[in-house]
Amino acid sequence: MEPNSVANLSSGSSNKRRPVTLPSRSVFSRICNGFLTAFEQVTRAAGRRPNVGTLLSIAERQTGLNDFGDHRFLEALAFLVESVEREAKLNALGRFVFVEHVVQLLRNRLYLELDWKLDPTISLRKIPKPVFITGLPRTGTTLLHSLLAQDTDIFAAPLTWEVIYPSAAQGDERLRIRRTESQLKWFELLVPGLKAIHPVAAELPQECVAIMSHCFMSEEFDTMFDLPGYESWVEAQDQRELYAFHKRFLQHLRRGAPERRFVLKAPAHLRAVEAILDVYPDAHTIHTHRHPAQVVPSLSSLIVTLKGAFSYNINPIEAGPGAVDYCVRNMRKFFSTLDRLSANACTDVAYLDLVRNPMAVVRQIYARLGEQLSAEAEAKMERFLAENPQGKWGRHKYSLADFGLQPEAIDEQFRFYTERYDMDARPSKKTISK
Repeated sequence: MEPNSVANLSSGSSNKRRPVTLPSRSVFSRICNGFLTAFEQVTRAAGRRPNVGTLLSIAERQTGLNDFGDHRFLEALAFLVESVEREAKLNALGRFVFVEHVVQLLRNRLYLELDWKLDPTISLRKIPKPVFITGLPRTGTTLLHSLLAQDTDIFAAPLTWEVIYPSAAQGDERLRIRRTESQLKWFELLVPGLKAIHPVAAELPQECVAIMSHCFMSEEFDTMFDLPGYESWVEAQDQRELYAFHKRFLQHLRRGAPERRFVLKAPAHLRAVEAILDVYPDAHTIHTHRHPAQVVPSLSSLIVTLKGAFSYNINPIEAGPGAVDYCVRNMRKFFSTLDRLSANACTDVAYLDLVRNPMAVVRQIYARLGEQLSAEAEAKMERFLAENPQGKWGRHKYSLADFGLQPEAIDEQFRFYTERYDMDARPSKKTISK
């Protein structure tokens, strides 16, 4: 994320800023990083560039397979690898995590391609009337996604274990769930505090960026690692090929399952309205809204927490303007494509309404979608809310001052957005849905 275009956001009296520090790395993370650094020095691997050919070969060797499918993903993978070398300033732990993650995605591609060959009917499966939850990060999309996913009679959501281990060739369901749980526990040890910001669990819904990572065009990478050039490159690419793969992935998850409506979620959908409607003409979009003065510091905190675990020299004062720039770009892109969305194809949800009375919001969404909320589904949603209160995994503390930002500058930068929507309650009469 490039701070230059919003450098004025941190203007103001510097002596009023709170001291800004990176979140401390866990003891476990420091031990791992120290061990890996020493190992690199002993083996003379430090500074050695990741190589696309080597990454492909590792995945082939580990699976015994060699067909990755459509090779167009190689351009994105090559750009990602080059960007990591040029921009990311990864520490030893970051280099290890990056390589392991890429190899796992490549293994998944190999297994998926095998599954598609063995069962060509997968590509014939329908994905009727999918529901895309989107909005700026930190606007309640995860809560809403998890709530709707409780109604398994109407909705299907990609679960974390299904996205990390999508093929039955990788083990039976219980084994893949256990492996996912183990991976998540390791990640929580490496990134202390993440669970309080963005909890993830094996059997909870996963967002679509994890699916798109298999094409190596995903916000997942530039959220974990400092990759402004890669981020700009991804945003400039044609998104239709990405969503075509996204549909194939959903068709794969649908194997043997009833034709429920997929409920999907990612902030990245904001800038891909045209691609979504090209691939899913009957899609419905739910757009969540929260005041940018809360969104920006919350997003900045997430970015610093993740990147600070894997990189050197992550500066919180740069993270804030970068988050503003990201949010402004994506909202402007969304507004530029609104003419493709009919009023009946988009529902607006205010964050404050969602947290104050989530079930009222759910009922409104069901009415918009033409679905019936059963007593059983409502009870499951109520149980989920009771078992997952806000702050369950710790309180997430943040403020604009943490990142050197001024509220007046935020108000000015986002006026094009806040004047269109009522951020304090319900969307105003200026919204796109009726």
